[in-house]
Amino acid sequence: MGDQIDEITIVGGGTAGWLTAAFLVRYMNLRSEEKPTKITLIESPNVPTIGVGEATVPTMVSLLASLGISEKEFFKRCNTTFKLGVRFTNWNHDANGQATSFYHPFETTDSQLAGQNPAYHFHKYGGPPGRENIDQCFSVCVAAIEKKLGPKGLDHGDYEKHLNYAYHLDAGRFAEFLKEVSIERGVNHVLDDVDDVEQDDRGFISALQLQRQGRRPVELVIDCTGFRGVIINQVLKVPFHDYSKYLLNNRALAVQIPHRDLENIEPCTTSTALGAGWVWRVPLYNRIGTGYVFSNNFRTDEEATVEFLSHLGEDGKDAEPRAIPIRVGRLDRAWEKNCVAIGLSAGFIEPLESTAIYMIDNFVKLLMVNFPDKNFAPGLAKRFNDDTERMMEDIRDFIILHYCANNRQDSEYWRVAREEMVIPDSLRTRLDDFKHTMPVTTDFDRSFLFENSSYLLVLGSKGYFDGVKFPAERFISKPDWDRRMAETDVHENRILSKLPNHYELLRSFRGETPEPIASTGVSFGGFQGYQPTVGTPGSQATVNFGTAAMKPTIKFAKKDKDDEDLSGSNIL
Repeated sequence: MGDQIDEITIVGGGTAGWLTAAFLVRYMNLRSEEKPTKITLIESPNVPTIGVGEATVPTMVSLLASLGISEKEFFKRCNTTFKLGVRFTNWNHDANGQATSFYHPFETTDSQLAGQNPAYHFHKYGGPPGRENIDQCFSVCVAAIEKKLGPKGLDHGDYEKHLNYAYHLDAGRFAEFLKEVSIERGVNHVLDDVDDVEQDDRGFISALQLQRQGRRPVELVIDCTGFRGVIINQVLKVPFHDYSKYLLNNRALAVQIPHRDLENIEPCTTSTALGAGWVWRVPLYNRIGTGYVFSNNFRTDEEATVEFLSHLGEDGKDAEPRAIPIRVGRLDRAWEKNCVAIGLSAGFIEPLESTAIYMIDNFVKLLMVNFPDKNFAPGLAKRFNDDTERMMEDIRDFIILHYCANNRQDSEYWRVAREEMVIPDSLRTRLDDFKHTMPVTTDFDRSFLFENSSYLLVLGSKGYFDGVKFPAERFISKPDWDRRMAETDVHENRILSKLPNHYELLRSFRGETPEPIASTGVSFGGFQGYQPTVGTPGSQATVNFGTAAMKPTIKFAKKDKDDEDLSGSNIL
């Protein structure tokens, strides 16, 4: 046992650093049979935390539960709200050139119909009145969002639910919350700046030279220093794979604006396409986080600011957005020698589907699965790097899908995104296949986050299947589809009748006196989901954190820091 790693050193705080620390201290020291592994996080005292509104994906719920964190406390501390999906507006236009909207919901009903994918029925027969769009036919989340309902009952406790959900949260407050939890559970917090990095004769990181506390030996170091990648980039010189040939956007503007009507707070993230990118809108409990992700090949910062503030209207009158550079791509190897990069230092893909925290979560889980001793067997790093590369490429492809399938004719940016950007072979193959068979998720598929049901809803909403005659359509009948839609009405009404107004639920869940709001629910039964028994912070409940492929039923979000730092953050 002399070769075991006794201390893990995390460099950098923010969401990436403190989530990594919280996870490692929870799972590495859950048992007392072995000597506890020391977890140390070194954080600069000179880097201010900027609280940005961030959206997440449904795996975030199981992550917090596995960490033994009180969900109600998390809501109060981080101004959290519920998220049932993402609304996309103006990403495509109808035949009259008018903007269309669709949802990417977190829960879908796509079980087979008479042995076939029911998407064939929608494609051939269309939806009934009130369900003209494909998302309305396959997800109750759409109706819940439009009626501004929450995903759980007023009597539900932590992590109980009627519908799958994720969160909107204040990323700065969340990092502080995780810091408190981590330190309480034994993480050693060092406030200092790294002035220099020492390497041994193998090129491994042997020590950090701190500005105030001097030399500090390390065994395994985790780089959570953001886009700068102080160790993985600047010292170990790991090459970076730039994704700019696939994705245009490389800048973002971010600002906070007030609620105009808190009682009608929406349980969804909104993504609105503008002339050279898109605007996010993340409704927190105390304010709204918003920003413009764009390409500086089509807008200067000044031009983008004018366009963004015009979009905000009255809310943007006194706003002063700050510009954030975005480096879109990934490291060739996120694990190099005895250093593992997690968060922005490992790579970043657009915040369009809110995948930043999801990737942090799964990078840490993959490190645990492949945890080394001091000999650092090369096979462990290779498996980690192969899996994280595949994860990021899987997410990259789904993001590209939103752009390459657009039909907008009013903007050079959108024409270039559709006609001139490179489409990876992995995505091109899927798109070609989907001209012959509808996307359907089967037991034979393996994906990290976005299954074929997500491809179906996005492509179907964008009209990708228009004019296609699928061979499998010969096996379906309209009576089956009519019966399914009638069952969907009953099912949806049962679920919606159980759901309270989102604002009322937030007030109740936070322990505030709710102001009665007339119920707008209808009904829809069934989907009683994951309801773990989870302790409060510090409890020792045994939880299986699973593998890297923890699927929600969909996604969303992001946040960042300023140009100089961006350490361990995530844009949105």
